[in-house]
Amino acid sequence: MNAEACDPCGKCPSACPVTARIEGFNPRQIIAKVDLGKEDALIKSGVIWTCTSCLKCKERCPEEVSPYEVVLELRREAIAEGQQHPTSYDEAERAVTETGVVQQPLPVRTRSRDRKDRAALGLELNQSPVNPVLARIGGA
Repeated sequence: MNAEACDPCGKCPSACPVTARIEGFNPRQIIAKVDLGKEDALIKSGVIWTCTSCLKCKERCPEEVSPYEVVLELRREAIAEGQQHPTSYDEAERAVTETGVVQQPLPVRTRSRDRKDRAALGLELNQSPVNPVLARIGGA
C-alpha cells in the first residue's frame, strides 16, 4: 500500500459507518498518519480496533488505497508488540465457533406487525458449525 497515493477526496470517511458514530476514527486520517510515519501513535491510541471491516473504504477509493488493509496491518503490529485486542473480539470468536454466527437471528416483523422467528417463516434453524479438521479425524 502506498499511502502517498491517497488523494484526500473524502470518499472513505463519507462511506465509513464508524466515522459517523465514533469521534476520532477517520480512515483518511489513518492513511495520513501512516504517511507521516505515526504508526506507533495509531497503535497506542486504540483507534485501529474500532474498524468494523465493512470494506466500504476500499470499495469507494478511486486510488485503490485500502484503509482497511492498513488497519489490519496496524492490528498485526499491535499484537506483535504484545498489545491485547479488545475482549469483545474473544466474545465474537466464541459465538461464531459455538453457533456459526456472531448474533443469533432476531424475529422479524411482518407487514401485519406480527413477529416471526425462522421456524415460523419455514426457514431452517441455525446449525452449529462443523470443524472440517475434527470431522475428518472423527472428532466433534
